[in-house]
Amino acid sequence: MSQKIVQVNGRLVVPAEQFERENGTEGARFFAGVPGLLWKIWLIDRERGEAGGLYLFADETTFDAYMNGPIVEQLKTYPLWTDVSIKGFDYLPVQSAITRAPVGESFALSSAPKTFTRMAEEAHRAVPSIKPADLQRRLQEEANLLVIDVRDAADIAQTGAVPGAANISYGALTYLADNEVLESWRDPRLADRARPIVTTCILGPLGALGGKLLHDMGFTNVQILEGGVQAWIEAGLPAAKNGSG
Repeated sequence: MSQKIVQVNGRLVVPAEQFERENGTEGARFFAGVPGLLWKIWLIDRERGEAGGLYLFADETTFDAYMNGPIVEQLKTYPLWTDVSIKGFDYLPVQSAITRAPVGESFALSSAPKTFTRMAEEAHRAVPSIKPADLQRRLQEEANLLVIDVRDAADIAQTGAVPGAANISYGALTYLADNEVLESWRDPRLADRARPIVTTCILGPLGALGGKLLHDMGFTNVQILEGGVQAWIEAGLPAAKNGSG
């Protein structure tokens, strides 16, 4: 069952400071124990005298139980505010994943460690893919398009790479793409956060992690080569012996 969002908003009839005092850590701990509530964001606008919250529920069952339960009735008659609005929403999963919203399958309250496969799946949900033929066409049309092969140089030497691809290993990408480290540590090709970039590896998963890394670092025009270099070769497209470094 899909996750559900609740939006609560009310107009304060007391000073915002009083509302904050009476909704302190004890109140937060109470909501932390609400069945099915994955998180709650507490909202307040002191200038307009408004307050409320955003809630994410694990599924429709716990959402319905909350919306039809005693807590919502108490919120409607809470003496510190008036004009209370309590609404439920679905969310758009693809768009929300791209903008890094803490929702969906990628957000799970679990102590189990993430696996490589799971991280790659999360990356593919967050970052769009591009087919080999479409990438070849764009490379011919867009001089500023940067392809990054995130494998180690020794691996690229064995299998080849997309012609013109920059070989920036996944480990090095973590700091070469960071615009807050020392300038000598950065790669100037990654200075523009809006530059079109396609990440790849031999089969795709590590390239997906590289694309997700750039996405999380604020790059806004990133794609993953679908199927990696292997799919590129199987599509009959030429492969370079080595990356461009």
